[in-house]
Amino acid sequence: MAIDPGVRRIVVGVDGSAESVAALRWACREASMHPAEVHAVLALEAACHQVASYAVPAQRRPSGSWGAAREVLRQSVSEAIGLYPGVSVQTEISEGLAARVLLDHAGEADMLVLGRTAHRPDPYGGAGPVIRACLRAAPCPVVVVGPAAAEPDRGDHVPESWQRALEGSSAAY
Repeated sequence: MAIDPGVRRIVVGVDGSAESVAALRWACREASMHPAEVHAVLALEAACHQVASYAVPAQRRPSGSWGAAREVLRQSVSEAIGLYPGVSVQTEISEGLAARVLLDHAGEADMLVLGRTAHRPDPYGGAGPVIRACLRAAPCPVVVVGPAAAEPDRGDHVPESWQRALEGSSAAY
């Protein structure tokens, strides 16, 4: 993808959660105030990255997971740009570890925006491993949008099959 050096670029990690959609809305608002292009990235982790190397290999996701990922991204972006219709939002699905995918995309960005999902009873608990990795290694400023920014009447865009798979996982944006 060719990047125009004269246009600010905001990369947003999107996973379909209400918090990631809130992060995308925040990025679109920022882009509307300070002309920028928003780049929404969904990291699709392979099944081999979801378990420890010494554990029994998990079954691979069905081939429909790319279709589900596209739908998650489409719904998330349409909700965000509904509020900021003049903002340019590019989308991409990349396979790999979420932190690595986001850091790779942040390499030529002016800002990285992430939503912090609260999987614990304490919504103000520490950031997850993806956010911590991005805060440590991102070459640009990182904005973390907390759960309070997610509007209560807006639900997650995560398909039910993904929700079941994520219940035991703590690797959220």
